[in-house]
Amino acid sequence: MREWAWRAGVSLVVFLFFHDPDAASRNRLYAIARRNKYEVKRFVKFAIVGASGLVVDYAMLNLLVYGFGAPSALAIAVAFVLAATNNFVWNILWVYPESRASFWRHFPTFLIVNAVGLGINELILFLFERPIEALFNSHVIGLNLTKAIAAVIVMMWNFFVNRFVTFRHVKWSRVDGATPAATNSENQIESAL
Repeated sequence: MREWAWRAGVSLVVFLFFHDPDAASRNRLYAIARRNKYEVKRFVKFAIVGASGLVVDYAMLNLLVYGFGAPSALAIAVAFVLAATNNFVWNILWVYPESRASFWRHFPTFLIVNAVGLGINELILFLFERPIEALFNSHVIGLNLTKAIAAVIVMMWNFFVNRFVTFRHVKWSRVDGATPAATNSENQIESAL
């Protein structure tokens, strides 16, 4: 059962993010993901942390807008900063525990990456909140659906940029505490995918 669940999870991640209609390419990508189980697990952990940040983000956004009457743009900024702080702490503690010793060294980079994410969030709010609100004739649906669209886009941005910039010092393909040696340059390139 455990092997089936693992295979299904990896297949889903590969399908969602590396979908290619050519079956041979899918099998190759599955093999790459299979060799990099730890990175796939890291992505799943990152998604779980992101979900907790999304809860913080949505709760604060709705509390500020509907509880305190704050403007949407300000509420999104405040909620996003609180969610980003939540995510950074959990990323250091759980997703990238190898980075605990250098917490303050990586925090500014993490904030810059998330500031760009906030910009993406605000741009999506600016572009889509009013049209979605008009489509559904509801401010609540307009705001929250726009936030959901932004959350998916910003999650992908945050994961890949933080993995390649903020936490680039964390070794790839760590398997239960050990870093396997790459046998050739092709394996090294594939492990970076």
